[in-house]
Amino acid sequence: MNLVAFDWQSLYGWLVVGFFSGVLSFLACRRATALAEKSGMIAEPGERQSHYVSTPTGGGLGLVFSIVVIVSGLQIVYHVPLFWWQNMLPGILLLAFAGWRDDKHTVPWKVRLLVQLAVSVWMLGFGPLQLSLSDMGLFSIAALTTVWMMNLYNFMDGSNGMAGFQGVFSGLVFAVLFHDSGQPEMALIALAVAAACAGFLPLNFPAARVFMGDVASVPLGFIFASLAVYGIQTGSLSLQLSILVMSVFIVDATMTLLSRVIRREQWYTAHACHVYQRLIAQGWSHQRVLVVYQSINVILVLPALVLVKTYPHYAVAIVAMMFLLLGGCWYVANRRLGMFAEEYLR
Repeated sequence: MNLVAFDWQSLYGWLVVGFFSGVLSFLACRRATALAEKSGMIAEPGERQSHYVSTPTGGGLGLVFSIVVIVSGLQIVYHVPLFWWQNMLPGILLLAFAGWRDDKHTVPWKVRLLVQLAVSVWMLGFGPLQLSLSDMGLFSIAALTTVWMMNLYNFMDGSNGMAGFQGVFSGLVFAVLFHDSGQPEMALIALAVAAACAGFLPLNFPAARVFMGDVASVPLGFIFASLAVYGIQTGSLSLQLSILVMSVFIVDATMTLLSRVIRREQWYTAHACHVYQRLIAQGWSHQRVLVVYQSINVILVLPALVLVKTYPHYAVAIVAMMFLLLGGCWYVANRRLGMFAEEYLR
């Protein structure tokens, strides 16, 4: 196993795809920002927000546009898997449309959930990589997990650079893992996603001139869930590897949701209870918060990924230890930031 074994042809393809995806994303996101401003799509500051200046939202439309154009254009040179055309692309387009509508005019959460369930079932139940419909339990779990991936990515898009840098990290990791497993076309798709996220970052970090919005954050969660499903179904990736890639977002969003349910809050409403939101409320800069989250990815998640690839027999134990560690960090952080003290006072 060699995670960095590239031939010159592969390296050239990566450089070309990465460059054009990043540049197209940047230009398209600038255009989307102007369109959002013209359409009055402005996110106002509030107690459930982590920003203090009125800022356009929906700029991530250009990011999604870049991914769709670049990956579809790969068909000219490469054989893009049918899974992209049949299982992923319809869902990405529908989610982007629904997200843009939600960024512009709030869409009822039940409608959003229905759309997310529909694209999840479509992605899992159609195409050459079908989950067995005879096992409805597994199918239902996979569909609900996909829906959760969309929403947790959306929940974590509340700090400058947070969703963009996680998209770069996750996309690059999936790209390397697919390349290492003999799936060069899927590796290029993941790379295009990472580069598109990188192209959005100059507009969102360190100072946010525009927010990604539901138009991009929800489709990104769907894309990463879809890459995991493809990898697991083809044997290119293990379930443990797929979970680890997004483990930082998974732990923060899931633990926060569970804590809100336990405290009998309306868990489906907007809030500012994530660790990164509480840190910003405590006076941390967006840059400092981002460094902490991405440092966890580099210092903890990457070594865990390497260990799982090197010692697959211990994969479950490694993932369990990682989640215990991240969960412990989440608990300690919230103790220090006052979440549980607030609950005690109630």
